[in-house]
Amino acid sequence: MSNSSECLDPEVASTAGATRIAAVRRVFIITLVLNAIVAGAKAGYGYWSHSLSLGTDSLHSILDASGNVLALLGLHWSGRPADARHPYGRRKMEIIAALGIGVLISIGMFELGLAAIDSLRGHAAPPEIGPAGFAIVVGTMIINFFVTRYEHHQAHDLKSSLLHADAEHTRSDLYASAAVLVSFIAIRAGLRWADGVATLLLVFLVGHVAWEVFRENVPVLIDAAVLDPSGVIEVARDMPGVRDVHRVRSRGVHHAVELDLHLRVASEMSLKDAHALSRRVQSELRVKFPELSDVVIHVEPAEDSHPKS
Repeated sequence: MSNSSECLDPEVASTAGATRIAAVRRVFIITLVLNAIVAGAKAGYGYWSHSLSLGTDSLHSILDASGNVLALLGLHWSGRPADARHPYGRRKMEIIAALGIGVLISIGMFELGLAAIDSLRGHAAPPEIGPAGFAIVVGTMIINFFVTRYEHHQAHDLKSSLLHADAEHTRSDLYASAAVLVSFIAIRAGLRWADGVATLLLVFLVGHVAWEVFRENVPVLIDAAVLDPSGVIEVARDMPGVRDVHRVRSRGVHHAVELDLHLRVASEMSLKDAHALSRRVQSELRVKFPELSDVVIHVEPAEDSHPKS
């Protein structure tokens, strides 16, 4: 017999319900607007001044804004119920979008890397950095600082791991902008190579972020295990009435995990008692792993001949 919970996003399953989802969505909309302003300012001045380092830094800010868009889409899709055509929901659309953004960022990063090499070889004129350039970089750093503080504060109040992760991503943009600021100072001091060197450093930084996008999302598409089976087995085995646990499988994204497992119980246990036991096991698992969005438990008699795993 099987017992399955409703497929709910952990944000929706919270005690605040839809109100909390709306609050998290509002934070992401605000940070999206601010990140878009930052990215636009960097890209615009980078193009006008021919600063490769600022252009590369704008890619990092575009990643921040893209992350906000993906979070909003994820909240939207995760909140939609499963249906006949999509029995497991639509969360993987968020993953596909993330991979698409990663590919686009990688292409832009490659082009800027080649331009940086040309600059270091003396094939490109040094950028024209004026007071406006310093003002834009310092201004965007101030915005990113307050965005990070704001998201951390809201993540704590709303108990949102999604907001916390986005705040950490935005924080890394501060370091990239600091590198651009140092390159501007060096360029004004007459070091023409500073823009090319800073660009290559930023290409490495943005490349690391792009790699993280692929590393986190590709395993989801191929249904890699998300939870450690031993932790699940430990929780289930501690429940009175459970003889053994096996075939523990998990998949999904880290904030919405789908889990299924098999329980062995006494052969004389009634159907009603077995069902009640599976419900108790499910409740304990949700306490231990709040990221669970769906749990399916199959109950079988202890003398079943299936091997343990």
